[in-house]
Amino acid sequence: MMPKNNFKLIALITFLVDILLLMLSFFIGMYIRFGSDFPNEIMYFYMFAAGCILVWLIIALKFNLFDFPRILYVDKVLTKNATSVAIFIFLSAALLYFSTEYKFSRIFFISTMYFYTVFILLWRMLIVFSLKKLRKKGYDIKKIVFVGSGGQLNTLISSVYLNPSHGYQITGIFEDANPSKKLEKYYKGTLDKAIDYCEHHNVDEMIISLPHNQADLINKLLKCADNQMIRARVITEFSEYLYQRFSIDYIENIPVMKIRKEPLQSFSNRILKRAFDVVSSVLIILVLFTWLFPLIALLIKLTSKGPIFFTQKRTGKEGETFKCLKFRSMKINGKSDTVQATKNDERITPVGSFLRRTNLDEFPQVFNVLFNQMSLVGPRPHMLRHTEQYRVLVDKYMVRHFAKPGITGWAQIKGFRGETKKVQDMANRAKADIWYIENWRFLLDIKIIFITIWRMFFKKDSNAF
Repeated sequence: MMPKNNFKLIALITFLVDILLLMLSFFIGMYIRFGSDFPNEIMYFYMFAAGCILVWLIIALKFNLFDFPRILYVDKVLTKNATSVAIFIFLSAALLYFSTEYKFSRIFFISTMYFYTVFILLWRMLIVFSLKKLRKKGYDIKKIVFVGSGGQLNTLISSVYLNPSHGYQITGIFEDANPSKKLEKYYKGTLDKAIDYCEHHNVDEMIISLPHNQADLINKLLKCADNQMIRARVITEFSEYLYQRFSIDYIENIPVMKIRKEPLQSFSNRILKRAFDVVSSVLIILVLFTWLFPLIALLIKLTSKGPIFFTQKRTGKEGETFKCLKFRSMKINGKSDTVQATKNDERITPVGSFLRRTNLDEFPQVFNVLFNQMSLVGPRPHMLRHTEQYRVLVDKYMVRHFAKPGITGWAQIKGFRGETKKVQDMANRAKADIWYIENWRFLLDIKIIFITIWRMFFKKDSNAF
């Protein structure tokens, strides 16, 4: 079995390969721009190469890119690295612009950064899959004991610690109640046996799940863990009844629990999401809207009376009202602000039916995105009447307004779209929206956009009408 210390070299290996990939990207960029006749300018080799290596090292250390937790999720690793690469590109460009008057080739810079982004993400995927595979084969194993019981602990053991790719070996479970059949083989005795076991066996980690009235035993277990060089973790008692994500902040050394984790509360995450929204909406307008808008506008005008656009007041972020833009898909009627569209709705025009099925009626909302009223991805904005109605009927409904509304969203790709015939339909949609808010990642937005586009062209949605 490979010694555990060998795995500590992963950080060093990761750094060295990162530098090699940066230099490889550098030479690819040079070749694309200059061919085999590389310039002799020392600015390229010293200012750019050395400067970028230094910038990447600082960013990588700041964001802990060389640290790989035992419980690895590919999407989280890629999101963190993609965000870091975006910051790296911005800082590298700023460094070149403000530190020298020498004009670097834009083709060279863009090519270098493009290939480095691809290489880094592929390299990180390789590391994650390799670590999982090695641990699954029995390398770098951590021996762990569990003290206590509870639904949360049993779920954790089943979903995480019994997964061989995380590299854990359960050496003991201690609880006063009888364990489940699945965990029976790991049972070593009652709670009072845990300390003696840890003192006489090789244990790397201890997880404690006990109620507050067992405070004396918890303190004894923590003392034992410290004396035996065992890393200890405690599952808090309130995790049994708080099923949403929460975090602990410290104010004057007093722990304060934050009930909901919101990644988009982070300034850097908001900047990343907003930059993506602006760039994408501008590209959509320039590449598609310039020719598609006149075509759709002409079809709307030729087939029904009324304006090209339909505007409606809807609820946005923090409950603020904004005017949501759409291509008009219905005949002019007085029920647009009160009655949802239904299947075979007589108000929908033939062209409107096509626009709604393909989601092209939502296309003008790229302007809402550009004006910072919406995002490409987020909870769908509802008309004001529905906000007032469902805030009373659906628990936590208003939480979905903590985020900017989107043209598409997690709820939509999960099938919670279209008419809400029952209160439960809206409850399911709100639940999916809240999940998105609490689990936002940049790659999650990319995933939602790609699934939305694929379904527009290749999959008919029965709820799209």
